[in-house]
Amino acid sequence: MTDFCQDYPRLEAAQQERFRGVVTRLLSGHVLTPGSALRPDVDWRFVQGHSELIDGYLRIGGWRLDLDLSLRLCRAVHEQGEQRVRFTKQQSLVLCLLRLAYHEEMQRMSEDGRCELRVGEIRERVEQLGKGAPAFTRRSLTDALRRLSRHSLVTIDRGFSGEDEERVLVNPLVEKVLPTDTIASVSARLKAYAATATSEPAEPDGDAPDDEPDTGPMSIEEPS
Repeated sequence: MTDFCQDYPRLEAAQQERFRGVVTRLLSGHVLTPGSALRPDVDWRFVQGHSELIDGYLRIGGWRLDLDLSLRLCRAVHEQGEQRVRFTKQQSLVLCLLRLAYHEEMQRMSEDGRCELRVGEIRERVEQLGKGAPAFTRRSLTDALRRLSRHSLVTIDRGFSGEDEERVLVNPLVEKVLPTDTIASVSARLKAYAATATSEPAEPDGDAPDDEPDTGPMSIEEPS
């Protein structure tokens, strides 16, 4: 077990600065990944080499380092679940749909290992649930995807407006918060939504308020 108070001063000045930057990103809710071949994330490499030291520091404040080399991601997780996120019914439904899409794509073992969907494809998946599924306006689906993006579950482009041709990248973190062994329950949840859901009030087009209360049926442990 690393003794943070003894080991941190042994780092070079540049390493200490990198350490502070990495910890700041983690506690700000960032999920670190290796990055792309053209733009690798140097913080990911630093975490790999100093995971015990970072974990030792985080545990002082009640957090821990969750480094998953198989999914190639790392994040800070609060031991008492203080950063738990609550989603609305519509946001939960979109999350479940995207989790199933990710599962399907990983089973196909695509060359780049990516799960990317057009907004139009996501809309079609919602419609396939049947008349009982919550009704989505263009804005409500856009808002749901933006919310998932804020918690690193998906990646959308800057200026994302929810047009059918815009693309949504489902990130590996979705497998972390909804593991493979929960796929059956995810499918059951979707069927339950379609069977019992009543449409949430449609909101007029425009920007959604960021302080909208989260009163939905699903919560996940995510950096806030």
